Amino acid sequence: MKSNHSRFIAILLSLQLLAVQGCSLFGKSDYATLDVKDVIVMVEDLPDMQKRTLAQSVTARKQLIDQFKKAYTLALGAEAEKLDKTDGFKKRRALSEDQVLASEFSRSNLDFNLSNEELTRYADQNKAQFEVDYAVITDSADQKGTDEQKDLLKLQWADMKIRAAKGREAGLLKNPRVTAKLKFTLANVLANLYTELLEQRNKLTPEEKQKYITEHPEADIEKLRERAQGLLDRLKKGEPFEKIADESNDDGTRGRGGDLDWFPKGRMDAEFEKVAFSLEKGQTTPELIKTSFGFHIIRVDDKRPLKPAAPAAPAAPAAKPAAGTPAPTPSPTPGAPEFEVRARHIFVSAQEADTFERRLVDEKMNRAVEDATINYVVAVPADFPITVPGFNPNGNRRLGGGEGGTMRPGNPNDNR
Repeated sequence: MKSNHSRFIAILLSLQLLAVQGCSLFGKSDYATLDVKDVIVMVEDLPDMQKRTLAQSVTARKQLIDQFKKAYTLALGAEAEKLDKTDGFKKRRALSEDQVLASEFSRSNLDFNLSNEELTRYADQNKAQFEVDYAVITDSADQKGTDEQKDLLKLQWADMKIRAAKGREAGLLKNPRVTAKLKFTLANVLANLYTELLEQRNKLTPEEKQKYITEHPEADIEKLRERAQGLLDRLKKGEPFEKIADESNDDGTRGRGGDLDWFPKGRMDAEFEKVAFSLEKGQTTPELIKTSFGFHIIRVDDKRPLKPAAPAAPAAPAAKPAAGTPAPTPSPTPGAPEFEVRARHIFVSAQEADTFERRLVDEKMNRAVEDATINYVVAVPADFPITVPGFNPNGNRRLGGGEGGTMRPGNPNDNR
């Protein structure tokens, strides 16, 4: 059942539901200073390859310090806004402590496993608590999971809760390593809460949106829709499809009559593909199709069974696909015929209309974060030591020499 635990940890980390500590007893934030010893704890869990990069490069270590500093800065901002006192933050505390304890317990108890029967029994005995935690886990998700996914998560949750209890019994909450990890994970949660607050405050007003659209007609989705409808009206009046595409398309198919060549399922935008594969040979969509790229009028020129790809010789280990190479065609479903189509489209791009608001908000957010770095000062170390057992690259004077791959902080101007 190790996989249950690891999958649940991944879900929690992706949602960043991690937190435990708050401000110190004397009112000074825990995040006013980035301690070297805490950085070392976090670096210990990095992959060896990344640790080797850090060991060889002062620049890489500075970049990592800057990442931690940014999280601490935003955490200070969150505390200034009292976000650490909100229900949204408090709901994550117990669950987050469990996650860290479960992870640390598993780290030193690799042979500890639980049966499905044990997990099911625990979940059945703690249904109310699971529902509380499930609401927290799925709070940031775009879509709620299926019943099957929820049942699987319930077992993973039980696995985590049992391991966390074992960790408490073992006194892990007094372990300096655990304390440091909880501090960093809390910084991330507070930073995310502060970022969400900044985003709410920096949403574009209706006046700002209208001003931008007035100055940038290509961002006016209704005018783009009218333009696309006008092209569809021309087509319905008898103008050749290829002529309209060559005159108006906003992509590389202009000059090719809108020809997209042959393509199988899995190659195009999902909405475009859904429509294209529903048409018969020679059919044209009677209405506009809106995708993540813009407005389309689609015509299918031909359809044919998809030929199975011939087995290819294994590529050399170092070989990489050329830039822009399409994703591999999905394998046909056994017993179901697969087709590819040759289609054309008349296309009006709506990329600017669909993305300008997000881009402008991001620009305002970046300025707000820059302001936070001025308002909330974090003291950080100039460098930190790192140990990579058995690693002694030639030419790195800080490694080896009987120190087992220990690197001492060096000259900050040395970027090797």
